[in-house]
Amino acid sequence: MKTSALTLLLFVAVPLFSQVPPATTRITIDPRQRFQMIDGFGVNFNGTYFRDAQKPMIDKLIDDLGATLFRLDPYGLSNWEAANDNDDPNVMNWEYYNDRYSIPTFEAAWAAARYLNSRGIRPFLTLSGIAPDWMLDAKSAPPQHKVCKGGAGMAHQGSMKPDHLNPAMYEEFAEEIVSLAVYARTKARIDFEYFGPLNETDCYPAEGPRIDPEEMPKVLGAIARRMKKEGLGDVKLVVAEQAIVTNNYIGPILEETELMKQVGVFSLHTYSQDSVGPQVDR
Repeated sequence: MKTSALTLLLFVAVPLFSQVPPATTRITIDPRQRFQMIDGFGVNFNGTYFRDAQKPMIDKLIDDLGATLFRLDPYGLSNWEAANDNDDPNVMNWEYYNDRYSIPTFEAAWAAARYLNSRGIRPFLTLSGIAPDWMLDAKSAPPQHKVCKGGAGMAHQGSMKPDHLNPAMYEEFAEEIVSLAVYARTKARIDFEYFGPLNETDCYPAEGPRIDPEEMPKVLGAIARRMKKEGLGDVKLVVAEQAIVTNNYIGPILEETELMKQVGVFSLHTYSQDSVGPQVDR
């Protein structure tokens, strides 16, 4: 079947009293020329607020809007392990974690995810929010990349803590983060394929702990190794979820061959006119 260029005519209405003929805009579409592919349109929401009464809303988003991608944050914070589960980052204390992940806020999120599963949707689980204080540095050098609202000036809960994730705590952080994914699959019985362990680490502390671009591969590497150890090697990471699209988090990640085996999606957030072009070039 021969494909030809398609021309659309768009008519712009103007008030009748102006007596000015309607302006005509001509747009030519050539279906043979393709750029990026769109898998679908989606919804981002915090699962802690989900109730049965909201199921019709989810139905409408799927059936009317046609949403197929749901980015679900189960908690809205990453500091549920305010006290260390134990002194060994290699061993998950499931008495501790089972208690945490069965509180009402998490239970609401698990119900939301299971409802999405019942509608044929595999939600993308993502995490955001401040990290536990005991995982953070006492002090750190100023960031060398762009950060939200002045970065280091964003004091955590009114204190002057720098909100920088301590490199010595990467394994502890990975244990905490991966324990949620393990619980989601094995205890909450959620069917999911993609997992975003960090959110906007250049917009700390509200969105995530401070993790600089050159540090990101080490943090993600610890998380990826732990995921494989816990039987989640099939789950793909969504990275780097930065707030400022021009920050080069992706470059250092691309250089890590082993880590890239676990990366399924590069996700970029943009709130202005900054282009994703440089990231695509990388």
